Amino acid sequence: MDVTLFKKISSFFKKENRVLGIDIGTSSIKIVQLIKEKERAVLETYGELATGPYAKLGVGHAVKLQEDVLASAIKDLLKEANITAKKAVVSIPLSSCFVTTINLPFNSESGLEEIIQLEARRYIPVPISEVVLDWWVLPQETAKNEQQKKSVIQVLLVAIHKDVIDSYKKIISESGLEAVAYEIESFSAIRSSLGRENTATALLDFGALTTKLSIVDYGVMKSSYSINHGSQELTTAISQSLGIDFSRAEEMKREIGLSDLPEHRDVNAIFEPVLNYIFSEVNRFIKDYQNKNNRSVGKVVMAGGGSSLMGLIDFSIKSFTIEVVLADPFIKVDYPVILSEVLKKVGVNFSVALGLALRNL
Repeated sequence: MDVTLFKKISSFFKKENRVLGIDIGTSSIKIVQLIKEKERAVLETYGELATGPYAKLGVGHAVKLQEDVLASAIKDLLKEANITAKKAVVSIPLSSCFVTTINLPFNSESGLEEIIQLEARRYIPVPISEVVLDWWVLPQETAKNEQQKKSVIQVLLVAIHKDVIDSYKKIISESGLEAVAYEIESFSAIRSSLGRENTATALLDFGALTTKLSIVDYGVMKSSYSINHGSQELTTAISQSLGIDFSRAEEMKREIGLSDLPEHRDVNAIFEPVLNYIFSEVNRFIKDYQNKNNRSVGKVVMAGGGSSLMGLIDFSIKSFTIEVVLADPFIKVDYPVILSEVLKKVGVNFSVALGLALRNL
């Protein structure tokens, strides 16, 4: 699915030969610079910078930085990663957006924009004048049956508060870049992490503060859900249980993960309640989608920085009755062979940033 949401924001900027994707997360900023060569996307450089230290906190801490501090952090990362692109596609967090699928009576698509503007008022909990509104008519294949195909149009409705866009515009401008487009993080992750799937697929983006879940069916994001639990909660659990500071707990999480060694069973026991809750919520959401749409979800694809936790895939397989795989976003671009191992290891961290760059290349 070529998701081109927020057409009004991006103003249909033309594709660039070299483009930068910027994923501004709660615990780190990720960037990916791509160049187009012979109709192929080629990785030029990438980088990640923890934001915790900019708030005098440790690596891994989720923080909300002031606009000027965030712009300064982006500048530091641009310099560190030797970024040369001046035009960027920037992520908007799912938590700042409203996304839903609505059904409208099928008459014709003429005058549809006016109808959607009116219908949106029923679904969006703030005045329409305060948001940027966008929508996309879903393919008829997503209808449940032939009768629904004839009677309704399914529309993916998206809204984001104008204040959020204004804030990101200021941050990117102060960092010395030009934002040519903005995109909700989930759509970027879908672009980089999923291929042409034969069945409905659940993309699980395991972030620091939240875990974002998207159901993609017939190449279209049909439903999304945000769980207010993320990988930072694992670090906090270690810190509190073992009586150690956050920084040391973060190191242990990254070094040990869900190790199957006997001496690490205590750490596993600390992780399990947090992960069991997250996965139970994922299972509940998947089952709800299946029941409402009479469609089976055949696979869970895990992305986001939290998904790089050692042993997480093996643990998650026990929690789901369907296939679970780790996303490999860099498979969609060319890069030097020498980077193969490191990109397989850290690739999930850059699912959103890479998807952003691919959008405008």
